Amino acid sequence: MNERRIGVNDLARKTGINRNSISSFLSGNRAISNANLDKILDVLGLTLVPKAKFSWPSKEEKQRQNQE
Repeated sequence: MNERRIGVNDLARKTGINRNSISSFLSGNRAISNANLDKILDVLGLTLVPKAKFSWPSKEEKQRQNQE
């Protein structure tokens, strides 16, 4: 946000996301939905790129993790 010179109030206005929700997300007190993350990334002109060697867990792996 600093590089784009956009503050929380401007980001809230441009995304339609409540200012308090954005502040809570930025401070780590709240998770953000994928939909809102997409809106923020769009306004900031950013794209998420997976890290090297990153892979999504299979359904079986997720089920196994949930059972542990």
